[in-house]
Amino acid sequence: MNVSNVCVKSLCVFFCLQPGWLLAAEEAVIKAPAPLASAGKVMFFLVIVLGLIVALAWLVSKTRGVQLAQGQGQLNIVASLPLGMKEKIAVIQVGEKQLLVGITPQQITTLAELDEPLPLANTSAPASFQELLKKAIRP
Repeated sequence: MNVSNVCVKSLCVFFCLQPGWLLAAEEAVIKAPAPLASAGKVMFFLVIVLGLIVALAWLVSKTRGVQLAQGQGQLNIVASLPLGMKEKIAVIQVGEKQLLVGITPQQITTLAELDEPLPLANTSAPASFQELLKKAIRP
């Protein structure tokens, strides 16, 4: 056999088998899912996440009035009354004195010093999270 014959035969074999290699390589490639097929899943999880955000915002707005912890030192809030969205009056105890203060977003003003102190609310340990959550959920 001649070297040129061997080269020609090997080139023929190479070019004849190449389409088979290409087909085998194309079959081995994993096809990505269609973008429209996964859009439903994305929309489903988006709705779930937005629903969780709305539910948590509602829960926070309902429990805003619940005070999780009051001061245990020399300064305590004895009572509080909201007058509007951002205004309220409160009776605070500073040492042995009780003061009536007006609270707005811009300032806190002392309205009066109480001659007869109001009785302090429950001064025992603060309620557990479970009890506060039950109070917030009940209408």
